[in-house]
Amino acid sequence: MLTTPGYTLRVIWACMKKDIKSALTERVFTIIGIFVPMNILILLSLFVVSGGLAPTAVVMNDTGPYAQKFYDAMSHAHSFRLQTATASEADNLINAGKIVAVVTIPADFDTRIQNNQPVQVHIDINNLNTDFTNDIRRAVPLSITSFYAKAFPDLVTVTPKESDAYPQDTDYIPYLTVSILVIGLVLAGILQSGTASAREWENETIKELLLSPASRWAIIVGKMLAAFVMSIASVIVVLAVLIFIIGVHPVNWGEVIGFTLLCLVIFIAWGTFLGTTMKQRQPVLALSFGTSIPLFFLSGAFGPLSFSTPAIQYIAQAFPIYYAIVLQQHAFHGFDLNTYGVGTNALILIGYAVVLVILAAFALRRSTLAH
Repeated sequence: MLTTPGYTLRVIWACMKKDIKSALTERVFTIIGIFVPMNILILLSLFVVSGGLAPTAVVMNDTGPYAQKFYDAMSHAHSFRLQTATASEADNLINAGKIVAVVTIPADFDTRIQNNQPVQVHIDINNLNTDFTNDIRRAVPLSITSFYAKAFPDLVTVTPKESDAYPQDTDYIPYLTVSILVIGLVLAGILQSGTASAREWENETIKELLLSPASRWAIIVGKMLAAFVMSIASVIVVLAVLIFIIGVHPVNWGEVIGFTLLCLVIFIAWGTFLGTTMKQRQPVLALSFGTSIPLFFLSGAFGPLSFSTPAIQYIAQAFPIYYAIVLQQHAFHGFDLNTYGVGTNALILIGYAVVLVILAAFALRRSTLAH
């Protein structure tokens, strides 16, 4: 009778209800599990907002048509966050560290251009930040070339012909925030399941489960379902911020939902294994952050992994975070970040899910034998 499907379902339901009630009574860990992923999303998004484009002031001493075209060329260089200013305002801004560069268009810009005379566009750079400095140094010559190509097409006989792999450009923030969604799923799953499993050992309620005739598989499934239910709240919050506040809309809602649920299963199983093995919540929390964040940065969060070194590629592809990022980028933007295809990437994640669920059950079985 204890092995009938009805009994197994009652065990699963009882374990799930107990863990959900326990999580709701210990509000600190519940709040951590729900809001930490959202905080990670917001903090990393703010990091990118502040570092995406170089803030630059343009002193327009000449407002003629050619000067305006040069300013327009700068605005389309995809490297500047432009603002116009007087010479004194620009000096104050760069001295205060509020801008990276001052570009001064001379008063005789249009006159010299019309008379085929050389023109010097003066640039003051605050070269404290190497990334911004290099962006400025690359973007100004690009702006000059673009200006001449449009203003005097007969003079610039060599022009680039761009062929895009995708029909739309994607800014850095929409790309990175989708990757951040994955780290949100990682932390949501591990924190909820890991702390719930470790709590059983800290409160010594695990003994009741281990001494019961209930199937260990039923216990694991019930605990994972409870963590799944609690994690859904965190996922909804993160998705709401990503879609309605940041404004990143998926091209395939079905893939977003399916891949999100698959990722939750993987990281909930991993958290259950950690909590059952470590038996204390503090080490679980420390290990969750200590491993998830570095792996996130290694797994192509800021750009396709193929752009990285071979060593980083090998390390990243050994962990499910990489494949989760690949699939979520496809779901939101339609990107193909590797050559495996959506189906193969999804099968790899399913493989991780199966292995981690088995590991979690094995860890509980070993605990049973030890007791």
